[in-house]
Order: sequence, then C-alpha cells, then structure tokens
Amino acid sequence: MKKFALILLILLAVPVAAQDYEVPQISVSKDKVRVAGIAYYAHVVTVKQTLYSISKVYGVSIQDIYDSNKNLNLESEGLKIGQVLLIPTEPLAREEPAAEEAQMPGRALFPQMRKSEDAALQGEEDKQGLELINIAVLLPFNTGGAPDDKSIDFYSGALLAARELGNKGININLSTYDISGENISSSMLRDADLILGPISEREVYSAASICPYGKYIISPLEPKTAGMVDTLRVIQAPTPTAAQAEDAVRWAISDMAPGDSLILIREKGKPLSGIPATMLSVLKASGMRYSTLSYDLLSGLQIQPVFVERSSPYGTTRYLIASDEESFINDAVRNINLMAYKKQDVVLYGPSRIRSFSTIETENLHNISTHVSSTYQIDYARPEVLAFVMSYRALFGCEPNSFAFHGYDCLNYFATMCARFGNGWFGRLPSEDGSGLQTDFSFEHTNGTGQINTAIRRVVYTPDFKITLQ
Repeated sequence: MKKFALILLILLAVPVAAQDYEVPQISVSKDKVRVAGIAYYAHVVTVKQTLYSISKVYGVSIQDIYDSNKNLNLESEGLKIGQVLLIPTEPLAREEPAAEEAQMPGRALFPQMRKSEDAALQGEEDKQGLELINIAVLLPFNTGGAPDDKSIDFYSGALLAARELGNKGININLSTYDISGENISSSMLRDADLILGPISEREVYSAASICPYGKYIISPLEPKTAGMVDTLRVIQAPTPTAAQAEDAVRWAISDMAPGDSLILIREKGKPLSGIPATMLSVLKASGMRYSTLSYDLLSGLQIQPVFVERSSPYGTTRYLIASDEESFINDAVRNINLMAYKKQDVVLYGPSRIRSFSTIETENLHNISTHVSSTYQIDYARPEVLAFVMSYRALFGCEPNSFAFHGYDCLNYFATMCARFGNGWFGRLPSEDGSGLQTDFSFEHTNGTGQINTAIRRVVYTPDFKITLQ
C-alpha cells in the first residue's frame, strides 16, 4: 500500500541543538508531520543548503534523510531548491518496524482543540463534536507513470485547509493513500470519520461498494457520480450538470419582464435527452410562454433572419440552448452575438459547460451578457480569497488553480461539519449550507442513500468585460 508523503505545515516551536556543526542559513523547521508512526520535521530546501549541512543541523545521518525521502531519489538526483524533505526527529532505528505499525496511516499532528478560541464551536455543538477527526484522502497521485497534477493540486488545497483548521483547534488525523494502480481496500476506510475521494467514477463506485456501514464516500470532482447516491453511500460534492441546467432555466424565467421573449434553441433532427431534455422539462413545468427556434448546422449561416423575426421588438430576448453538441452551441452563440451587433438586447442562459468549450470566444460571451449557472466561481476581490492565494504561494511556490481551491473548500466544509456535529454530521448536511472560496454547499437528501450538492453560483459576463457573481 502506497502512502503519499504528508507535507502538513503545523506551527510547533521545537528547538533542537545543532550539535557542533552550525550553518547560519539553516534552522530547524517548526513544522512537523507523522508518517507511518514516525515523527518528522518538514524542511524546505533553500539556496546553498546541502545534505551534509542539513543532516548536521538536525542531528541525523545522510542515510536517514535518504531513507525518509525515497520518492525524491536524492541519491541520484540530489537536492533541489523548494523541495520539502522529511527529516526524522531522531535517528532512524535500523530494524524493520512491526507489521502493524508499518501499516499505520500517515498522521497530521495538529494542536489540541482550544474551544475558547473558536466561537463557531461553542455551546451544545461542542459536546456533540469529535475531539479527533480521522480523514482518509484517496487520490491517484500518479497516472501513466507521471504525477497527476489534478490530484496533487486538490491535495495541496486540502492540506492548507487542514493547517488552518488545526490553528483553530480542530484536531485532525489525516491519512492519505495513493491509489494509483491499486485496489481500494476496506482497511483504508474502516477508521475514517470522513472519506474524501476517489475522483473517478469507477473508483468512487469501487470505494462505495465496500464502504463500511455508517460511513460515506465524498465524491469531490466527478459530476457523473451523482447517479450513485440513490443506491450507494455517496455524497456528491460538485453540483451535477443537470442541476445547473435546471437553475439556468429558472434564472431566465425569473428575469422575464413585460415585453421580453424567451426562446429555446434546438438542433433540428436531434432527439432530446440529457441536459436538453432537462431544460425542456423545466420550461414546460413552469408554464412560462416561450418559442422554439430549431435549425441544423448546415442552415446556420442562413438562419439569422429567423433570429431577427423571433426577437422581442420592445424588450430583452432571452435564449436557452438545448444541445449537448459544442459545434451547434458555438453556432448558436455566433448567431446570438450577431443580434447583439444589431443593437438587440439579448441574454444567453446556460450551465457552466458553455465556458469550457474552446471554440467559443470569451468576447462573445460578454457581448451577449451570458448568464452561467455554475458549480465553481472565484471572486478574487474577497479578502479571504486573497489570503488563501498568499498562503498558497508561500507554502507551495505557485498559484492555486481551481482544483486547489476545491480541495480547500471540500476539506474545510466537511471537517468543520464533523467538528460541530460529530458522528451525526451526515444527517445535518441538508440544514447546514456552507460558502467556500470557490464552491458553495447545499445538500439535499435523495430517495436513496446518499446526498447531492445543489448549490449554484450565478455568474454574469457583462458587456464591459467583467465577470460578476449575482
């Protein structure tokens, strides 16, 4: 079983003598972790540091450093600036650990809970919460022999959330498993209060199939796993695309004013299924008056007169595109954009996938005041977002992407729920909405076993080339 090295940075002042060899530019790290039952310092390599000088400062042998960082290939590749070395807090014993100890999950050492410092954990909720939250993180850190950037970024954001929770007094034991090419075993899940991951549909199903009674798999990144919540203990963290489509239709309906017209654009000859069928179903159930504009790609260049004919002469023409095909959606956006150039007041509504199509120019989305119902959106003007970015840069030396933000939001929300409500956290999800840096959480019970996040962030592309949250 492979364990991914935990680089949890917990501020603990532990002075250690540097023996009789001193190098001014090296100081003992204040950050500690515990992996497989062994305590380590987390040391960040900087300019001019060598394995010899580092070993002398920490009072361990170079071989101890080699053995503690086998994944870095230090013997063949040497040190690199910015690397995080695991330095044992005392020289390693040269004997094999007992089998049971060797299988212990990696453990993050956080300060004990200081209830008086966190008002959110006061009162009756404190009595229900857990003193120690065991979190299992299941991610494929290597795919095809190469590092999986998506998993690493997600994990990095989760580590930062764990660090901040520790500073608030929430005691966390974080066990991280690299499931690349390995079967997920029940031993990975048995002692966990929270199970975060895996990220693929197949692996989520595998984990949920062996999930012990009373525990739940939190699917953090794959929208397709929403279908599992009816029969398996799965919590769908990203809002499904179908829920985004439903919200887009409701948004368009709620914006309708006297003189406005609502047009559903369909691809002629294509059966309605999936997202298009969802949009049509919500429209019909609403009772709102709308018209349908149907054409195929071959007639896309000649369809503009029909767009003009169907547009509202007195108000805003609001569009919904009922299609799963990028090429058709791109052509519909082009035609709506032509209406904007003709000084028509137009607005397009849709789920977040419209932003992921490479053939659609962002300028066009702004020209037609595109309204997107999305799972993710970051407002960089928020102070807490800026604080996260600065902390992430300091710790990892790079910019956080959407996966890093989502890892932070997921671990922060679910661990906080566990700290507040203990083993009853799952039942409290529908009544406890959460707002993250990039993602919101609003869960609904299904008719089955799990729960689905239905939270939406409404994003507006304005004609002055701004992106705002409504």
